[in-house]
Amino acid sequence: MTTHHPVNRRWNMRQRDWAVVLWIAFLSASAGFFVLFGLIDPLDMVSAWADRFDIGVRLAYGLAFAFLYLLCLLASALTMFMIRTGPAHGHASGAGRRPIPEVHDPSQSNPDIDGEEWK
Repeated sequence: MTTHHPVNRRWNMRQRDWAVVLWIAFLSASAGFFVLFGLIDPLDMVSAWADRFDIGVRLAYGLAFAFLYLLCLLASALTMFMIRTGPAHGHASGAGRRPIPEVHDPSQSNPDIDGEEWK
């Protein structure tokens, strides 16, 4: 007996872009979270900034991760936007470039160098 997945289609380009943006932002925020709390004692941060709000350590961790995630999400989405809204035909294929200038013999435009070797 075979079972079929209810959604048997591939993601379109926009869905794949957003999946990549969300995943890269999550990985970047996780790395930033480890570095941040590896350098700063989280209890000092909570006592310095969150004592007046009476929040717990776990909520402070969650808010710090959410802030880093939103920051990384913004950077990742902006990168994807710039990649997808670049030149339509791209400069890598040669579209939009100026033509290669023709190379002429310099003796044609300057009569003073008639006897010299230029080839």
